[in-house]
Amino acid sequence: MNLAGFLGIISGLSVMTYVISSSTKDYKLFLDPHGVVIVLGGTLTVALLCFPFSRLLVALKIVLGKLLKKEDHGYVDMIDSIVATAQIYRTNPKASLAQIPESAHPFFKEGMQMLVEFGFNAEDLERILQNNIDGKKKRDHDEVKVWHTISRFPPAFGLLGATVGMISLLQTLGEPGAQDRIGPAMATALVATFYGLVFANLLFIPISEKIQEVANEDAVMRQLIKEGVMMIQEKRHPLMISEYLKSFLDQKDRIGGPGFGSGSAYKDAA
Repeated sequence: MNLAGFLGIISGLSVMTYVISSSTKDYKLFLDPHGVVIVLGGTLTVALLCFPFSRLLVALKIVLGKLLKKEDHGYVDMIDSIVATAQIYRTNPKASLAQIPESAHPFFKEGMQMLVEFGFNAEDLERILQNNIDGKKKRDHDEVKVWHTISRFPPAFGLLGATVGMISLLQTLGEPGAQDRIGPAMATALVATFYGLVFANLLFIPISEKIQEVANEDAVMRQLIKEGVMMIQEKRHPLMISEYLKSFLDQKDRIGGPGFGSGSAYKDAA
């Protein structure tokens, strides 16, 4: 499981528990269903108006997978696999496809299949790979847009809930004992605003940002694979491919990173 995501969930729950328990004598005040129904119900209504139901279901399934998956972009392992494939392709192109591990990135396996089995030339191969990258970026952008749009509405519906509560309060000001009910009634009205801010800032906005981060990493991975496949097609030296692809990595991963210089492909290419 994603360690940062797990710690984020625990931290968020801990902060909210502390805030609620330390700010009021009666924590049940925050369990008022009025605010939750207005905020979540209103946000769900707007989401259904903005996007098809099927798209919302897909967005929910995708976000669960992306938030919970292990934090490992796998750039180093991908470069090792590309270099090993390049070494074999120089001498036996047909055998290079068979040695790609099942766990390799699907985009890499697809690119090598187009190169080895279909025999696409460099221009067509590059165009197809780039179209694949552009299409994936568009789909990722659409996913981010769903959650970014949803995150805009909880605060507004929280304010709506507070407004409804204040209207109800003002209606009773002329009744006997109304002054004694002002404080509790205002507190109840503001619970909706509280939930609006919580759902927006501790749930929907972080989800949107996380999806964007995962999408950025995937775009880098696909660009790295595209460059690697094109260099394999040109039969560039494996060590040259390795050094070129390491430019995609952070400095800490370029020197002494796991796998670099330890595979047989590097030894054979020397």
